Amino acid sequence: MIDITNKKALEDAFAENFASPYYPVLANLYLQEGDLVRAKKVCEVGLEHDGNNIDGKFILAKIALAENKLTVAEKWLKLVVLENPAHFRALRLLVNIEFQLKRSHNTIRGYVLKLLQYLPDDAETLHWLSELGVDQEKSLEPATEDNSKNIKNSAEDSPSPAKPSSNPHNSDTYTLEPSMATFTMVQVLKSQKHFNQAILVLNMLESKGKNPEKIAALRSDIQSLLEQSRDNT
Repeated sequence: MIDITNKKALEDAFAENFASPYYPVLANLYLQEGDLVRAKKVCEVGLEHDGNNIDGKFILAKIALAENKLTVAEKWLKLVVLENPAHFRALRLLVNIEFQLKRSHNTIRGYVLKLLQYLPDDAETLHWLSELGVDQEKSLEPATEDNSKNIKNSAEDSPSPAKPSSNPHNSDTYTLEPSMATFTMVQVLKSQKHFNQAILVLNMLESKGKNPEKIAALRSDIQSLLEQSRDNT
């Protein structure tokens, strides 16, 4: 297992394998150091060898933002959220950029409503709704069973490592907040193999007094999957 704070180790891993799943981490380190040229080069080479790496595309969006190239950042972020509708950081950045680029309210509204599918109580998202003049009550209609399946399937279609523990971002992909505690969010995290975080969301739901039988069944299922993933590492 590579120490993702060790730049030399990340550089060695990238030199040995340009498709290494760690290349976005290396690119992000360069970005944090202000070395935009190296950060961009690592992402471009990495994507040539693994075009499905969502994190590589997200880092390219952040690089474009650092260069104040909003339309380029917009292009990469649209790809990210298309491939992973539950990439909240990308959705937030995209909405902010769409406002700056003065995109149509209908376009922005679509992205805001995607966020609301997962974060119905998120203060920033609700503020955006207010800015767009959208009625909050109508926007927060409960998801039907078919909608829940579509959300789950979208998450499953997005690339994710076969072994969660080998994913350098697995422990910090989402910063969990109480507003994110929904059963839909549990299903998204479960389908993306973020089992520990799914259990944390169940704990939040339990503290809110939500359906105890459903929580118990999901917790048992997810704990079994978590044990299986540990056995396979």
